[in-house]
Amino acid sequence: MSANAQPPLRTGLLDFLRNSSGSQFVIPVYQRNYTWSAGKEVKQYLDDLKSVLLGEYNNHFLGIIIYLDTPIDFTSREFSVIDGQQRLTTTFLILYAIREIMKQENAVDAIQSLDGQILTNPFATHETLKYKLKPLVSDDSVYKYIVNDKAGDIEDTDSLVYKNFKYIVNYVKTLNEKFTYNEILLALNKLYVVCIPLSKEDNAQKIFESINSTGVKLTASDLIRNFLLMDLNSELQDLYYTKYWMELEKYLGSDSKKLESFFRFYLSIKNKVLPNKNAVYREFVHWYKKNQDVEREAIFDDIIKYSRYYYEIYYKDLAAIEKALRGPIKEYRRILSDMPAPLMMGLWDLYEKGKISIAQTSEMIYIINSYLIRRALCDLNTSYLTKMFPPLLKDIEEECAGDYKNVVEVLKKNLVFKNSNNGMYVPNDKQLRDILLHANVYKIKTPLRIFFDKLEHHDNPAPVHLEDLNIEHLMPQTPTPEWYEALGVDEEEYQRNVSRLGNLTLASKVDNSRMQNKVWTYKNEILSNTSHLKINQDILKKEKWDIHAIHERTEFLIQAFNKLFSYPQTNSKIIKTTPIYIDANGVSASGMFYADNGAVEIYEGSELALFKNADNYPEINEERQSLIDDGIIYDDGEKLVFKRSHIVNPKIDGFSALSSSASLILHGSRNGWDCWKTSDGVSLREKKEIL
Repeated sequence: MSANAQPPLRTGLLDFLRNSSGSQFVIPVYQRNYTWSAGKEVKQYLDDLKSVLLGEYNNHFLGIIIYLDTPIDFTSREFSVIDGQQRLTTTFLILYAIREIMKQENAVDAIQSLDGQILTNPFATHETLKYKLKPLVSDDSVYKYIVNDKAGDIEDTDSLVYKNFKYIVNYVKTLNEKFTYNEILLALNKLYVVCIPLSKEDNAQKIFESINSTGVKLTASDLIRNFLLMDLNSELQDLYYTKYWMELEKYLGSDSKKLESFFRFYLSIKNKVLPNKNAVYREFVHWYKKNQDVEREAIFDDIIKYSRYYYEIYYKDLAAIEKALRGPIKEYRRILSDMPAPLMMGLWDLYEKGKISIAQTSEMIYIINSYLIRRALCDLNTSYLTKMFPPLLKDIEEECAGDYKNVVEVLKKNLVFKNSNNGMYVPNDKQLRDILLHANVYKIKTPLRIFFDKLEHHDNPAPVHLEDLNIEHLMPQTPTPEWYEALGVDEEEYQRNVSRLGNLTLASKVDNSRMQNKVWTYKNEILSNTSHLKINQDILKKEKWDIHAIHERTEFLIQAFNKLFSYPQTNSKIIKTTPIYIDANGVSASGMFYADNGAVEIYEGSELALFKNADNYPEINEERQSLIDDGIIYDDGEKLVFKRSHIVNPKIDGFSALSSSASLILHGSRNGWDCWKTSDGVSLREKKEIL
């Protein structure tokens, strides 16, 4: 505490309010809303007051009130409440309830005394300073009705301020049956508080954080709001809160988790790194201090701008979105992923600024959708992805360098090609087929349903209503003796095939319950109710349903999926490539180094050296034998030769395949940066900085 601040004071509640003449207690906009409820905290407060009245104890500790003491002029001071707003607001509601009793008893002098000494500042130099308590903006209108003795005119009867006031009035009226209002006020003064005033020299924000770390944890968005508003005077706090924070909540609502997610993504756009969830506030403060030369209003404007983007991408009514963007945005929302949010907001900003066209924006969202849904249907691990998107935005911005005519290809290269050899890869058509051909896709319902719905809507001029349809097994999940007999399979083979892609379709809930595990002829008849669906038309032609039919239909649906959610193939012209060769140990090999993802393509006709100490490197022997078995390498009797081109991918993320490919060709342990040379005969090591 600074030398200018007063020491902590233990005082009766009314003495504290009486001795603060000329001061106004302000509940800052950055505080939590008034949350005490009548049946819990307010009741406990009043029960404690009742116990004092009954003489059960002489006094009672109500709690701590911490406030920032700021002079306004020579007669007035502002006490900005940092801790204690709930009990202080409730205290004033009790005092106004007691004033109601005084009014009913026509105690005019008592009312004037209560108003003049405790409830108001009669000599205030400005009307806004007249009342001792200035509540939160959200509670202000209801509280003003109570202050002005117009509680009967309150329309917002759901307000906690209103509900608690009505409860307090009834409770105090009950007390008044045994005790006078004067006795109630004297008892109220026996509830004591410890007041801790702070001055401007004290770090109020740090104290606020410390206080709340011991109670109900403030969320990151709470702390960010407090940080941005706390050092302002109450007038500016109200202005900024109304102009900016309420605008933010207009777009995103007041849900703290949603706001916290937004700020996490906002910071990742600014820093190009996704902060940990428990570090959002700390990272925001760090970022803000790095940008202290930027006006606070400009930062607020920027936050609001990106909150609007977030709202438009995730929540805005589709009908109000540009027609060309409705399809990709609708599909993106159905995928239920916020991982790409930093990239999506970054692209939205480029679109808003006119740097990319609406056609480019639409195409890029579809690419992101294909990336996500191909991975999702293949049930690939998503833990890698969350932190990938912020640096991806950075890579796109740096590579485009202000010229975004090739931004779509740049996105494909950085999202797809660069990740083709690591855990963030998206399966190409062959990989996807290999994964899905025998996979249990029924457990992955969200991407599966998106696929089935898109299949129905694609090239269909008439609207198709799919809302009442569910995913249904053709060969039932619960087998029957009739199904075993018809298929001629055992239980193990049955279970291997029952949830394959080809055994799933769409059916209404009614038809679903009717079909159950009935035989195929009956199911087929029921499915005729949905003969208008493209997904069921081929099925209805089947006289029997067996493993072969499932396999055939799985192949068909995989092909359809690959067309609807096409693999984002990167244009080779945009990929950074370097022709390379090896001419050593009696062999000659040539290929291409892909700097973007570190892969090495070894060309057809490249030779592999025989190595006298080959047994010392069994892993290379195994790799060569595997390539021979696959028909990629052949033995011409004198040496091994690549029969067709072969791509060697990095074994570790962030590294290249130069050394592993050189070791494969020359055998032994090789440093590829030294072994591989460029067309001018210079080793790659000498050009490492350029590459």
